[in-house]
Amino acid sequence: MTTTVPVEIHQAIHDATSAGADELISTSRAIHALAEIGFEEYESSRILSGVIEQHGFHVERGISGMPTAFVARQGNTGPHVAFVCEYDALRGLGHACGHNLIATSSAGAGIALARALKAGGVDARVSIVGAPAEEGGGGKIPLCHDGLFDDCDAVLIFHPSDRTASVQYALACTHWEWTFRGKAAHAAGHPDHGINALDAFVHAYNGVSLWRQQLRDDARVHGFIIEGGTAPNIIPELTRGEYLTRARDGEYLRTMNLRFRAIFEAAARATGCELQLDERETYLDLRSNAVLAERASLHLAGVGLKEDRVVPWERTGSTDVGDVSYAAPTLHPEFAIADPGIGPHTHGFRDAALSARGEQAMLQAAEVLARIGADVILDPDVRRRVRDAFLTQPQHRTDWTGSGE
Repeated sequence: MTTTVPVEIHQAIHDATSAGADELISTSRAIHALAEIGFEEYESSRILSGVIEQHGFHVERGISGMPTAFVARQGNTGPHVAFVCEYDALRGLGHACGHNLIATSSAGAGIALARALKAGGVDARVSIVGAPAEEGGGGKIPLCHDGLFDDCDAVLIFHPSDRTASVQYALACTHWEWTFRGKAAHAAGHPDHGINALDAFVHAYNGVSLWRQQLRDDARVHGFIIEGGTAPNIIPELTRGEYLTRARDGEYLRTMNLRFRAIFEAAARATGCELQLDERETYLDLRSNAVLAERASLHLAGVGLKEDRVVPWERTGSTDVGDVSYAAPTLHPEFAIADPGIGPHTHGFRDAALSARGEQAMLQAAEVLARIGADVILDPDVRRRVRDAFLTQPQHRTDWTGSGE
């Protein structure tokens, strides 16, 4: 757990984070107020990348074919650490996942680390990556496919939570969009002339519900209906919505996706409807780097935070940070911004993301991530152990779309 990093570097990181606190907090509040959803974060991306640019980073915008994605770089040689920003809001709930805090903590970490390294005369590369659409869309996936993280010695990002932990767990996940098309008819006068698209969805919904009994404990399937008809006296001719299938590992998710597709296809055949079932993006499971987690535990204590007891794979979701963790050594720790039980994707968590406690956690996260980055850059032994842990972790295919089709 020891490191050869001079204490002056960690102190310089602390000083830089403290000096930039007001700027980071005001930026976080601005992004929270904008609440732009995935791939539409034009103003959030512009504001955030502009702040980073003012601190001497070279910013390239619109990368990997995504107008709201960016990468900001300082340094040309030496070890490479990247910090990832998220800034998309949830549909209908705003920043109820605290991505405004994720954006500014990663920006603050990159800025503080670059400043400390420059003051210490250290040659290294620091990147701050703006990744859109984590909440459905998978903005990090094109970045991974384009090799943005391939030469990184570590990739770091924090997540707000109702607990503090050095390791976060995340399931592999596939996002589906479905549409059943039938035929409208008068529901009283000529019901026999219609083909009921709502019946098709009810058939599929019941099929999914019955299927759950046979799923492993770590698997999840859930979704909602967007459109289910227009009037009670018209046979519904169109229903549509979205679903997510999740599992702890990608291979089991593959088998789930085959069954999920079969359930929807059977519902279409049983009701005479046409089915359009689009498999959007698949997020890989998150592989936290054990050595980076060790450094996180050390630095959490260093900023006065105590880790909560976390049961592995209990209370977990999904994130496209999982895809990043297959491309480079990655860590995605959690920092509490709310009391236990006030979790993400709730109105209470949206308020917490704008609270003084949330903003303090964001600043602490920035300092912890920057300290971890300094350890990786300045300590060759830490860097070697991080790489060894990455190379020995189980690897699945990263070009898989989920169904095998």
